[in-house]
Amino acid sequence: MSRSLTVAFDADDTLWHNENAFADVEQLFNDLVEPWVDATTAASRLVATERRQLATHGYGVKSFALSMIRTACELSDDEIPAATLRKFLDAADHLLTMPTVMLDGAAQVLAAVASTYPTMIITKGDLHHQLRRIAEVDIAEHCFDIEVVAEKDPATYRHILARHRIDTATFVMVGNSVVSDVAPVLEIGAMAVHIPYETTWALETGVDPEPGPRWFRRNSIRDVPALLDTLAEDLS
Repeated sequence: MSRSLTVAFDADDTLWHNENAFADVEQLFNDLVEPWVDATTAASRLVATERRQLATHGYGVKSFALSMIRTACELSDDEIPAATLRKFLDAADHLLTMPTVMLDGAAQVLAAVASTYPTMIITKGDLHHQLRRIAEVDIAEHCFDIEVVAEKDPATYRHILARHRIDTATFVMVGNSVVSDVAPVLEIGAMAVHIPYETTWALETGVDPEPGPRWFRRNSIRDVPALLDTLAEDLS
């Protein structure tokens, strides 16, 4: 096994579909608060609530559900019926229990990369939910570590790499978010591969870093193994 690179994959919308299901629930939210506000206002206020509550509630479905309930109460001046609020809870239950559907080629790519390079998963979200999804698709066997973190910032990446004694210059993060999987990784001197997903959560939308030799964009996860082999050759 070559150890010239260490590779980490994001999970949501990199290995499996996620944000499209959240988008469906956001549309449900807009529809249910329509008696009080228009869809544009509803969507904007929900994102604002999610952003405001990150520090206390973190990421994941449960935080999202609390944000929907709080925003709906605020928009309706607490007039929204309990039966409507229950629909938000039912939608959250669906998100927590829906089948985990891998992106096309993701399982094969993860296995192929892990056969050549030490491979791990670094993802945000609710610990219980993320570990359940990883177990459901049976991919842990390919990884030497699985990290479910509260935030993907430079400090978190530095901590993980230091704990595993990984050389920053040989670390590659693969993910769908410029905000979480590219920008903080570049800040610590590592490399990143951005694979855009069809839908991006507002809080994960950011401006591209300046072009440079340490980050790359590919249209499909299937393009990752060849790119990694090229990077490994450059380091040898």
